[in-house]
Amino acid sequence: MMRLAPTRAAPALVLLALAAAAPLAAQSVRVHSTTTARYVQLRPILYSADSGAYLPQAVQAAAPVTQDFEVNAWGFGTAGLRAYGLLRFRGSLGSDIVWPRYGDHFDALAVYLEYEHSSYRLRLGRQQKASALGWYGFDGLSASWRPFPRVRVEAYGGRGLARGYLEPVNSKALAALDPFTPAKGTYLLGASLFAAPSATTTFSAIYQREVLTDESGLVSERVALDGSFGIGSRLMLTGSTDFDLATNEWGKARAGASLQLARWASAQGEVFQYRPTLDMTTIWGVFGPQSHWGYTGSLRFVPGRAFSLWGSYTLRRYEPDEGPTPFGYNLPDSSQEVAGGARIRVGPAQLDGSYRLQLEYGGKQSGGDATLSYVPDQGWRLGLRGTAFQRDGEFRVADGTVYGAGFEARGRLFGRFDVRADVMRFMQRKQERLPATLAGLDWNQTRATIAVDWTFGTNPDRQGGSR
Repeated sequence: MMRLAPTRAAPALVLLALAAAAPLAAQSVRVHSTTTARYVQLRPILYSADSGAYLPQAVQAAAPVTQDFEVNAWGFGTAGLRAYGLLRFRGSLGSDIVWPRYGDHFDALAVYLEYEHSSYRLRLGRQQKASALGWYGFDGLSASWRPFPRVRVEAYGGRGLARGYLEPVNSKALAALDPFTPAKGTYLLGASLFAAPSATTTFSAIYQREVLTDESGLVSERVALDGSFGIGSRLMLTGSTDFDLATNEWGKARAGASLQLARWASAQGEVFQYRPTLDMTTIWGVFGPQSHWGYTGSLRFVPGRAFSLWGSYTLRRYEPDEGPTPFGYNLPDSSQEVAGGARIRVGPAQLDGSYRLQLEYGGKQSGGDATLSYVPDQGWRLGLRGTAFQRDGEFRVADGTVYGAGFEARGRLFGRFDVRADVMRFMQRKQERLPATLAGLDWNQTRATIAVDWTFGTNPDRQGGSR
């Protein structure tokens, strides 16, 4: 398992120092903690050159644990000034396999100082920018200005971080995985505009550029637009698109409409295009989904609180392969998906069910899910879950059918701790008529999750008080 650079501890030490200083000034610190433990079984697959078949091996298990701390600290003697941090620690309760990222025991997801005024806001430190272009992290400065109540202009820039790792793109750990990783770091620069002329109309635009720190090369340069426009109280139009300035190509695009047919019925429709846009310094484009376009439509009926029903249809048409792919050859150029579901509620009990069928591209995939839940007045939720699915063809997981059963629960303990837990057991039933080399791989496994949330400290909207 790769080990990441230890220099990332610096932002955490700054945050901890600020959090420790805040109580001395005004007792103004609020911490939200989330502890999540998982149990996951996986079955390694070994290719046998003698038989030409993939053979399932003994089940192996992992029990990864994450601990997140979200810290807000204010009361530094200046109104509008606060320190914020989102810290993640990783560990394991024991594992037969190497679980991704769990050799990297710490991440500072966000650590910054913020000053907010009635018309502008400044942030300095590690931040993450989520937009129509994706999710990017950087260490630097962002500034937003509200010249009008419904208009916001923002600019940001700093040292770019690798997506998904929060490491400089030229770190040694990433260079070991990608031979095209640049030797230099990157600067991430961007600007955005958001406007909401009315309660049902919004518009946003963003421009973002990433260059090597010595300005010797361009990593990415993209723009994106999206918006929504309401016509009366029944019709809503939406649209979005992005354009890659570095390659002069359109990426993703969507145009949709939502119509309220009656008080109890609504319809949605959308046409879309997907073309992956990737940084110019990565080799991982081979794993991007195939470029395609298509359309989807759905209907929803809610005649009352006790019952609802929905259905949808989606068609995708894929562009021809431009080169060899390890995932299949001579695949059909289209796929269709039909889905439907219903909800029935009787008092505190609720039954949810859904079914999906996908045809053609990559073979046939079908599956259904059902959940029976009980929600008492005390805020607890208890549920029984069942699932069954089949997958045949090029992307086969297993022939036959996989059945799953389990339970879920969530609620509050001692008026302070929010607890969530679920367990699922999956069992494969093969098609006995198939020969052993075609009968698929054993999919039996167990998965479980338990998470505990709790918050303590001063509420930011009042002086004093704690939970």
